[in-house]
Amino acid sequence: MMSDVQKRMKIVETYKKLESLRGTAEKVGTNVKTVKKWVDRFAKYGKKGLVDKRFKAPARSKGRSR
Repeated sequence: MMSDVQKRMKIVETYKKLESLRGTAEKVGTNVKTVKKWVDRFAKYGKKGLVDKRFKAPARSKGRSR
């Protein structure tokens, strides 16, 4: 089973071969918006950009105890 980062890398690699957002979306079974998102993040940040940080737990503030 592929990890999310591996799936996103596949999107980027497919885009590099096809040079088409629409063609890539059709080939990997997603939409153009998703392809553009991961291609742009890869271009800006490299492989580290393919990690989705939306669900990262918020940091605890110092000095507050539970």
